[in-house]
Amino acid sequence: MNGCARRVLGAALALLGAGSALAAQDTPAAGKNPPPRVLGVCPPFHLLDEDGNVIDPVKGANADKPYSPKQTCGKCHDYEKITKAYHFTMGAGEKPTADMAARCGWVTTPGFYGGTWCSPAPLYNYLSPKQNALAAAMDMTSFTIMAIGCGSCHPGGGSAEYDRAGKRYDRWMADPASGFNSGGDNEFDGDYHKARWTESGVVEADCLLCHLPGYKFPERDKQLKELNYRWAATAGSGLAAVSGSVEKGEPVTVTYDKSKFAPDGTLSPTIVREPRNEACLACHAQPGWKKRGFNYRSRTDVHVRAGLRCTDCHPAGSSADDPRIRGKELHEIGKGDDPGGLVRDDLDNTGRACADCHATGRLGAPVAKHRWLPPLHLDTIACETCHIPERLVKPIQFQASDVFAPGTKIPSKGKHLWTFYGPDGAYRNHYGYLVMEGYDDKPTEAFKPFLARYKGKIYPVNRIHSAWPGIEVQGQPALMQPKMSDVYRMWTTHQKDKSKFPELAKIADDNGDGVIEVNRPEEIDALIASVTALLTESKYPMDGKRVVWVMNDRVYTSGTQFRTIPKHEWEASPYGNVHKYAHDVYPARAALGINGCTDCHSPSSPFFFASALKYPFDAQARPVTEPQYRLLGLDGFWANVGAWREGLLKPLLYALVVGLACALVALVGQWLLAWGLGDGQTARSLRPVPWLLAIAAAIAALVLSQQPDLMSYMLPTRFWLDANHFALAAGVLVAGVVGLLATVRSNRAVVAAGARCPLGTVVAAELAAALILAVVSGILMFLKLGGLSALTRASYSVFDLSLVLTLVGVIVGALRGAARVRGTRSA
Repeated sequence: MNGCARRVLGAALALLGAGSALAAQDTPAAGKNPPPRVLGVCPPFHLLDEDGNVIDPVKGANADKPYSPKQTCGKCHDYEKITKAYHFTMGAGEKPTADMAARCGWVTTPGFYGGTWCSPAPLYNYLSPKQNALAAAMDMTSFTIMAIGCGSCHPGGGSAEYDRAGKRYDRWMADPASGFNSGGDNEFDGDYHKARWTESGVVEADCLLCHLPGYKFPERDKQLKELNYRWAATAGSGLAAVSGSVEKGEPVTVTYDKSKFAPDGTLSPTIVREPRNEACLACHAQPGWKKRGFNYRSRTDVHVRAGLRCTDCHPAGSSADDPRIRGKELHEIGKGDDPGGLVRDDLDNTGRACADCHATGRLGAPVAKHRWLPPLHLDTIACETCHIPERLVKPIQFQASDVFAPGTKIPSKGKHLWTFYGPDGAYRNHYGYLVMEGYDDKPTEAFKPFLARYKGKIYPVNRIHSAWPGIEVQGQPALMQPKMSDVYRMWTTHQKDKSKFPELAKIADDNGDGVIEVNRPEEIDALIASVTALLTESKYPMDGKRVVWVMNDRVYTSGTQFRTIPKHEWEASPYGNVHKYAHDVYPARAALGINGCTDCHSPSSPFFFASALKYPFDAQARPVTEPQYRLLGLDGFWANVGAWREGLLKPLLYALVVGLACALVALVGQWLLAWGLGDGQTARSLRPVPWLLAIAAAIAALVLSQQPDLMSYMLPTRFWLDANHFALAAGVLVAGVVGLLATVRSNRAVVAAGARCPLGTVVAAELAAALILAVVSGILMFLKLGGLSALTRASYSVFDLSLVLTLVGVIVGALRGAARVRGTRSA
């Protein structure tokens, strides 16, 4: 064996020895559990019940038990860590925001559990506080919230598993120390009043709900409505059929599908690491339509068309970028910053924003340069504002919860108290559409989104307006709301017997749209009186309280008296959500600005001059509107100045560029004649020719301006001109300097000859003033002096005005020069 071979063998033996030592260190001592294996994917596994016992339908072991996601998946995964995420807690354990606490007396958390509901404005069912004095003041409990439809969008775990004291519902109720009984008053506890946790079980976090393609959401929903909470995950997985009902007192049975199990009783289902879009949309699709008009389809969203998934922009765990949510098995899903979504605001903007891909090329995204756009726009306007110029599906813009909705096919009692109106101000039977057509066949109704300024940037938003009966509590700024079930009963009782709550008969359809509305003073008084009678009859504690009617930021104590409560500049109502538009993005070629600056800055553009709803109704049931520029915090003067600049001044500027070209035809023509023919008879006879050519060019340009299609074919488009405004401006300023020098030189020659030149003096002075104005306004544009925003705004228009004045001076100087050209060939 040579030396090289010996060295290789020695190294191999050393490595083998080191590996053996490491293996020895990793070998568990006798009696200890082996370390978890790193397999990368789920191995075949047994289902386990709530007590950790193996369920083996093949051998019949515990085959009558529903499986426990906590025990089954928690065998390998950190269930407790996972279920701390906000999709499971739904706000539990969080305090309401300062705004919510000051406005909404029924709110106990900022999330779905205890906060604002899926309806974007009151009225809605609310979670009762933990401690209550009597049942009449209670609404939903932690038990009923899962059964009345809300549970469809709760994945389990968190607030569906543990009460507000941290105890597991079913086990605490079964504990004699609790003093609670199934179905009892249970001290009017907001977690246990009338609850049947010992029979229903809890809703554990259902991992397969997101991670199993083809999950059966309708089956899960059915079990929740039957109060079969512990069986919901089993039915939703499709592994078993569940029959019976806790709600109806019928024994609940489980029949597993043995064909889904291996001979040893294990499972190997298709499980995906990143949830499919369908899993997300099972909860987010329908509320997204109502709140934002979201469609989530390739025909309306360039990103869906490109194949992006929800998780590409909303990552979690090891796939996340933001350190706030990045970590093994962390299930805090990346989110944006929606004014209407207040749960875990500390995790706002943890999802991927537009620039994360379009500034870096991530996931093959085209890198957006925006070289043609002044940077000021990107500082103050969100990407979505230009790239979502239109919506194809209408959301609801106004929710009136003070009358009975007349639409057909409304699927539940409470939804009859939501009378919806769209962005066009017309009544919308939203739930009728949903029931009759389904989500996939929603009607196409294009509209331009309204805009609002939120945290320093302009966004396309849906600002929800609201009208509802409230309860004012003496000494508290926050209002309470009556229970939906009570208000529903009030209206249905009156419809059956007009002698009951007779004041409601005064509420009429004042605008002839087929829907009654509260708007006149006598109608406001009638509603207040009727709800007061309702609450008194319902034994609701009214000491120190009175009924009010609330429309947006106005709280009416009578038909003629109201107070106004504070709201943010982006809000239409302190009680109505504001939802930013972020999905259904159009292709870049359809964005605002593709036709030039006039897409936004013109009197006909809705960007500044759309009529935005301020109040849903006046006393005659007509909408009260205001110009959109007011929503953006702008004065009408500056909005009109911008429109005047882009709509009139810039077209004049571009026309003067053409005029300068015509003037140069005359000037250059005269120079060529003088250079070629001198000042002889022939030259003098041809001098009209350059003038005629210049006039012909001007007439041709005028005729061309009346044929936009031909003009865009022959000349640069408005977009090109606006995109190259800096280069064009530089050219104009150079022409101005040349024109000024030529005019001054000409004036000196005239004066030296003993003549006067008044026109030349005026042209020189005008050019000098225009150039100075251009320099000063240009400097102000670049500096953007803090605290002098008005000066910065003015500088843009002043700069363009100076360019116009410069061109006027250059054109007059050129024409004057053409008229003064004399032959020089003989010289």
